Amino acid sequence: MNIQSLTYFIQVADARSYSVAAKKIYVAQSSLSTAVKKLEEELSVKLFNYDGKSLNLTMEGERFYELAKEFLSSYELFFESAKKITDDVFGTINILLPILVSDIFFSEPLAEFQKKYPDVKINVTNRGGYQTQNLISVNEYDIGVTIKPLIQNTFECIDIAKSPMVLAVHESNPLADKEEVTYEELVYENFLSYEEDSVLYQNFISKTKDAGYAPQILMKAAETPLLLSVIEKGTGVLVVPECVVDYRKYSNIRVIPIRGEDEGYQLIMVYNKDKYLSTASVAFIDFIKEWYQDKEKKNG
Repeated sequence: MNIQSLTYFIQVADARSYSVAAKKIYVAQSSLSTAVKKLEEELSVKLFNYDGKSLNLTMEGERFYELAKEFLSSYELFFESAKKITDDVFGTINILLPILVSDIFFSEPLAEFQKKYPDVKINVTNRGGYQTQNLISVNEYDIGVTIKPLIQNTFECIDIAKSPMVLAVHESNPLADKEEVTYEELVYENFLSYEEDSVLYQNFISKTKDAGYAPQILMKAAETPLLLSVIEKGTGVLVVPECVVDYRKYSNIRVIPIRGEDEGYQLIMVYNKDKYLSTASVAFIDFIKEWYQDKEKKNG
């Protein structure tokens, strides 16, 4: 007994004729009669009587007809509901975002995503770039945002934004009027810096090492506003992505391009190639990818 045999039985019962039912559903008449015969053998009952003129359900056949109709109706409802599992977007997404750019690059797309998918819950945790990559690699989080370079090649990557790395200084600093600086020129500067678990910190240390020195770091912190506020008071310099400097807030801070750092800050979204992703996570990845592709087209 299967779905097809039940369907054939109902078609014959409704048409009261094997030939009429066969024409209606475009199958051979022999296929219908064989299916009904097998049902009768399985059930050990006769389902139809033929009086020479028409085909009629027996008493057992009428009871079986009602059960079959009820079952197929339930099956169709189940099948449609099952298909909606892949169409509906719901559930919870766990995302790692760097505190440095959470509001700048993600407040708007997150709000629009929630409007489009109100049944999805999003948990955002702030972590540094290297910690984010490690947590994604061990499958503790679904999706993370970090910057290049990547520590391993197990990630799928989506480009979010690129920005020059610049040197932020107080307007009284002798470097403030320069059009460009090199890392070699900064050997005697007192630096402020991001925390050591950030890719920005490691990139900064790598650049100064290549320039032949270990930087003198006065303070480390995770939050750009704090670091820039200290510079605004006349203390230290900071290598920072230009995109996170709010010029309206820091009128006496100057930013100077660093040679070779035109695209020194490359923000990317990553997820593990081999991890199962829920429909909600896949929808979020597709949404963010499309969001930033459209933004790039608009910016030319």
